[in-house]
Amino acid sequence: MKAARGTWWLGSLGTAVMVVGLAFAPVSEANVYKWKDPSGNIHYTDKPPPADGILISIEKSTFAKRDESRSTPAATPTSRSGSPSDSMTPGAQAQIRNTVQKDVENAQNEGCKQAKDRYQIYVQSRRLFKEGPNKERVYLSDQELEQARLNAKHDMDEACGAQ
Repeated sequence: MKAARGTWWLGSLGTAVMVVGLAFAPVSEANVYKWKDPSGNIHYTDKPPPADGILISIEKSTFAKRDESRSTPAATPTSRSGSPSDSMTPGAQAQIRNTVQKDVENAQNEGCKQAKDRYQIYVQSRRLFKEGPNKERVYLSDQELEQARLNAKHDMDEACGAQ
């Protein structure tokens, strides 16, 4: 008991060190681009919009970095007239646009596939559960299951569009 009595301050010291460390944690800013595509859909991304997108706004988002080695540099806003692509040849610009378009299509196809898979699981499942406050399984009622299926169908339709 005497050893415990003399070491009570260690816990307080550890807390104080943690608070001071957090106070000096590096802060990072990232740009959030809000833009509209030709179909009229609004997007929020950390990258500038493609050439056919219409930039609506750029907002700064501030957060503390956890690991400098894992962080990516924040995107910097560039105006259309002063962008790095102005110094590129039209062929290089077209190649980059094609690459970006393929990447976007691949991401959309992957999102659609995941939404379809999730919908199929919901439709084929007789019972679904969510995680309770104590990490236990809480099974959905019939009404909740039906709503989950409707939501999954809506998400699939939204992700897949006309596919």
